[in-house]
Amino acid sequence: MFKKLLLVFIIMSLFSLCGPVVLIPPEIDLIPFERIGLISFSLENAAGRIDEIATQRFLQEITFHQRGAQIIELGTLEDVLARIDKSTIDQEAALAIGKEYGVTAFFFGKISVSEVRPQIDISTLISSMRVQAVFSMSATARFLSTETGVTLWTDSVLEKDSLAYLSMEHGQIPYFDVRDQEETYRELIERLIYALTRDFRPTKRRL
Repeated sequence: MFKKLLLVFIIMSLFSLCGPVVLIPPEIDLIPFERIGLISFSLENAAGRIDEIATQRFLQEITFHQRGAQIIELGTLEDVLARIDKSTIDQEAALAIGKEYGVTAFFFGKISVSEVRPQIDISTLISSMRVQAVFSMSATARFLSTETGVTLWTDSVLEKDSLAYLSMEHGQIPYFDVRDQEETYRELIERLIYALTRDFRPTKRRL
């Protein structure tokens, strides 16, 4: 009896796996917004082109999955705030951005990089005095209405990666083997932005 029930369960499971796959619309639909502004991501505790890379990856993800959405790049946060004579993004600033740039809503976000910290594995440390240096990077973004100033969407994600290794082999001087920093950041940004834009992508579901 048990074998028959097991066989029936397996057959039903196989049929469920063969069901049709449907495309579920994204959680956030940008098409109803006529013109959407994108303020470049700001950068905290890091230097280089990380903010530019993050902004372009965000724009690519949004425009690829939301065909027809009109995205206008507004420039850096500092430039936008200076143009509307504000010091921070708040409700009044959101309304001013709408009047100044003619957008109905806008995105702005921030990339933050932690300081590099050692991550010690005791067994590895005893055998080779090898210490891995790790860092984390977070991405936060908000989508604001310029008609009401309210936040329509916000999300944040965090990723970790290794940046370098510090080795102290027996009888040798310390050795700091650094991976290419910009390439490491670029790879991490790819993962961050992909996770950050999940609400703007359609998903597949099997019926």
